[in-house]
Amino acid sequence: MEELKKRLQTELQQSLDCKVLADQSWAFTAHKVLVSYTTVTKTKMDVLMKMMLMSVQQLKIERADELAHLLGVELLFVEDLLSIMKGAGLVVSNDVWSITELGVSQLTTGMLLHETETEESVLLVSPLHNEFLDVEKPQPLQASLCPFRYENDPSRWSTTDISTDTLQSELASLVEQDNTIERQQVVEQVLKVEKIEQIQIPCIEFHIHNTNQDVLYARIWNTYAEQWDETLEQLVNTNERSSWRERYLT
Repeated sequence: MEELKKRLQTELQQSLDCKVLADQSWAFTAHKVLVSYTTVTKTKMDVLMKMMLMSVQQLKIERADELAHLLGVELLFVEDLLSIMKGAGLVVSNDVWSITELGVSQLTTGMLLHETETEESVLLVSPLHNEFLDVEKPQPLQASLCPFRYENDPSRWSTTDISTDTLQSELASLVEQDNTIERQQVVEQVLKVEKIEQIQIPCIEFHIHNTNQDVLYARIWNTYAEQWDETLEQLVNTNERSSWRERYLT
């Protein structure tokens, strides 16, 4: 931590106009949560399925072998697809095969809607940022640090504090990573969000005086993101900067 602090201070003072007046280290809390949710997968409808749907839509088809003969394909393929389409609610059989409203809708879009699936994902949320962090990143070296002075009591934090829009957006980006033209997966419903762990993320805060512009400001290094954290900097600058001139320069 001390080695990192020295490197950052050197970087900040590369400009002769910038002088580091003070530094401190502290940690803010991020929460690991387990999210259960349902997804729906859409796949591009193959040519045979489209032809079968159009056939039962336009013609009076009573048996699977009639459809197989009409389309010139093996009866086994037709029977399998009819079973799949019937299970998905695309066709029904009442003496003759007929297409349903759902079948017409999916035939029009050319996408087959599969059964709903339940999935789970572990996410890492920072209440201070009101956003999710990269849960796959290795955790920074944990040190015994004071909590960030503008952080609310982490024990009072609840999963209900997560913005619904933020959660939906995070899950959507998660499931859409592998989407293609042929296959699209979307989040249907969030079922449950559970807290599983708290993580302390160390930060290094510097108070800086730009002597050329005579401006005081904070820079804060987020060790988890491995970059300067504008959200935390703005929070500190807004609440404290006005008092620094008297503290440091008089």
